[in-house]
Amino acid sequence: MRIVRYYPRALIGDGGMTGAVRRWAGATVRAGAQVLVAYDGGHPPGNDGVEWRPLRHTKRGALHFPIGLDEVLEGADLLVLHSGWTWHNTRAAAMARSMGVPYLLEPRGAYDPSIVARNRTAKKAWWVAVERRLVRGARAIHAFFDQERAHLRSIGYGGPIVVVPNGADIATAPLWNGSEGSYALWLGRFDPEHKGLDLLLQSLLTIPPAERPALKLCGPDWHGRKAGVHRMIASLGLSDRVHVEDAVYGEDKRAMLVAAAAFAYPSRWDACPNSVLEAISLGLPTLVTPYPLGRFLADRGAAVLAEPTPAGLAAGIRRVLEPNAARVGARGMEVARADLGWDTVARSWLRQVEDVL
Repeated sequence: MRIVRYYPRALIGDGGMTGAVRRWAGATVRAGAQVLVAYDGGHPPGNDGVEWRPLRHTKRGALHFPIGLDEVLEGADLLVLHSGWTWHNTRAAAMARSMGVPYLLEPRGAYDPSIVARNRTAKKAWWVAVERRLVRGARAIHAFFDQERAHLRSIGYGGPIVVVPNGADIATAPLWNGSEGSYALWLGRFDPEHKGLDLLLQSLLTIPPAERPALKLCGPDWHGRKAGVHRMIASLGLSDRVHVEDAVYGEDKRAMLVAAAAFAYPSRWDACPNSVLEAISLGLPTLVTPYPLGRFLADRGAAVLAEPTPAGLAAGIRRVLEPNAARVGARGMEVARADLGWDTVARSWLRQVEDVL
């Protein structure tokens, strides 16, 4: 099977979407498919068996148009489009339809009701004009967990759904070292409402100062919201316990994870956050809220589940910092190795896609 994955930012930065596209492509090649990634900008990695094809894009205002995608799609069995609410996906889907190439959407939570409700008026207009045809014309949509089926049905999609989570890199060393960490850690994009950072900060106020853990918040800014998190920390009187830091990548990120006492990812809504997968794969005790990956892990004893409220998160923080939480971390690593390795999830994805096609 020849698969084309189109994502303009596939080689830009080290964000969750970018990393996932690269890993899905490489793992699907190892599962036996031919994969070409069409992108705009960046330097392709080598020796992963993936073909990388740069595409030039033109702009009309805020809209991006891929040039030469028809050549890339020649002979393809499937086009995979990533994210949602983007003009370049619409143009790529139109090209695929004109050439008779089926396409699969990987919205990565973009049709979660909470996301749809953000900028509701603009999204409603975009849905009617653009997104509805994109969604209903898909041969299939990729969801991470069964819990997301209802999200897709709620927007009127009635077609096939491929269900398989993102994968985890299976590490050997260094792994989480147990009791030496002096801080709890959050890694992600600074979108305070989405990621529940305000709830996490408020939860610390319900913990007596003598028992309050140090907390590191690390990641890239998002629409200037990082400055707001700085102000929130100061207004709550938490500047001595909470530290906002720059994004970390690669080995620096791993070193920060294995040196932490625990990991927290308290999103109000989410699907399958890569930071959580990174944390559990290293054996780090991890606090989650009831998004699909959080429920999946908690049901298997692989994470501590808390309600996304200050009181709920405070109780969860206490649990994930207890000495016996090391068992939760060990269980998380077991689940990552058994069920969530990239080669495992890629084989499942490819089997389901072949059935659909």
